[in-house]
Amino acid sequence: MYHSYQKFKQLHTFCQLTALLCCVSIVSSCSKFLDAKPISEVPAENMWQNQRDVKAGVSEIYASFRDAMRANFFEWGELRSDNYVLTTEAASDRGKLIANQMTNDMACTNWSSLYKVISNTNFAIKHIPQATLANTAEKNDYLAQAYAMRALCYFYALRVWGDVPVYLEPVDNLENGVFKPRTPMRQVLEDVIMPDLKRAEQLVDPASLERKRISRAGIYAIQADVSMWLEDYDSADKIIDKVRTMPSFTGFQPSMEVMKRTFVTDLNNKTSDNDRLRDEYGPGFNELIFVIHFDLRESVSYSLTYNLFGAGVLLSPKLTNIFSTAANTTPRDIRFDNFLRAGTTAGTYRMNKYVTNGSSISFNALSECEMAYPVYRFTDLVLMQAEAKARLDKFQDALSLISTTVRARAGVSATTRTANSFVSREDLIDYILDERQLELVGEGKRWFDLVRTKRVVKVMKPINGLSQERQALFPISYIHINQNPNIIQNPGY
Repeated sequence: MYHSYQKFKQLHTFCQLTALLCCVSIVSSCSKFLDAKPISEVPAENMWQNQRDVKAGVSEIYASFRDAMRANFFEWGELRSDNYVLTTEAASDRGKLIANQMTNDMACTNWSSLYKVISNTNFAIKHIPQATLANTAEKNDYLAQAYAMRALCYFYALRVWGDVPVYLEPVDNLENGVFKPRTPMRQVLEDVIMPDLKRAEQLVDPASLERKRISRAGIYAIQADVSMWLEDYDSADKIIDKVRTMPSFTGFQPSMEVMKRTFVTDLNNKTSDNDRLRDEYGPGFNELIFVIHFDLRESVSYSLTYNLFGAGVLLSPKLTNIFSTAANTTPRDIRFDNFLRAGTTAGTYRMNKYVTNGSSISFNALSECEMAYPVYRFTDLVLMQAEAKARLDKFQDALSLISTTVRARAGVSATTRTANSFVSREDLIDYILDERQLELVGEGKRWFDLVRTKRVVKVMKPINGLSQERQALFPISYIHINQNPNIIQNPGY
């Protein structure tokens, strides 16, 4: 095991060097990365040989994804939205995100960590079929995870930067590396991401239950989300119905108290994620579909969660007013009590979804306090499906879906608006998006919702002056622009 893992780590270090030197940019070629040969390399065929090798390789996919999303989970999907304001006016990358003062030297504009994950998936996709594993279902499941994770990483890249380079083959020698131009966003959605997800759907083992790995429900969740971006609302609606009817998936958690525990305590002191056939959360209804697992402290001396939600940002006045109004109306919306805590200044609030109610985040938080960032959970799909039904002019179906699930758990089902109270389809969609903002605050969704529904200028211009749809894209790091002559910067940067 140790020898196989060491071989993998050497190869992975080589891949990291490749990614650093060339940004691992990826569907037609131009110039070579470097003329020089690498100092050393481990042939991939000597790595991907048996079950231990494959398990180590797929584990590295998830480890590199975790690294890529540690801060970007919030910085890509959350901080540019109307959810937060800074606690001070001190200059910082997060301050620039919130103020819409994006520059191409910010860490969140660098895609190397994401393409590192993609590089790892490409090696897995190429070599797992030739590996020797006694269990065919397990072998196919590992391959399914590689396809699904590649699709998810490209999906993140598209939502952040628009058109992106595409690599579908591993780069195992620097001389084989090529600089690629950007491929149009819709082409990547239709010709890369969806085919990868379909392939993953065919290969995944239905018996796989772990939520820190891609399961069939996770594959369907990504498919539905991609369908929403493709404006294929009928497909999104039908895909989410597949999740609802899965015999092994328990779905919506009706108890707010139980759901809160899934964010803050359910992973405490649980064994590591080595068994794909065991649900580490245990039996029963469980919201979560695919999560990124973090210790609260995350490292010896630095807590991102503390830095961001314990000291860095407050809920925006707009969202504070929405939450406060809901909390002071009869019946009371109990999301206010479970998702927020009071700030140091009267009338201000911090996002508190990942911390036990009544407690505060400590900079020196115990390392055994664990949590899960939900990449997808079932309520996300419920609200996604409600929007799909609204766009298909099924107003009552959309409202009934929200009323009997999300708003029922929040204690406000009785106050759900009636279908005839909406003057247009867009009016209903705004209502659903408002519900998504309340329910999914702190989950890396709001910015992407504004971009996908083309509401980013309408919502953000009064807040930070964002005045053009093109500003919805992040700038591409100057590092990539300097390294790759085929990469053209996004307009306006």
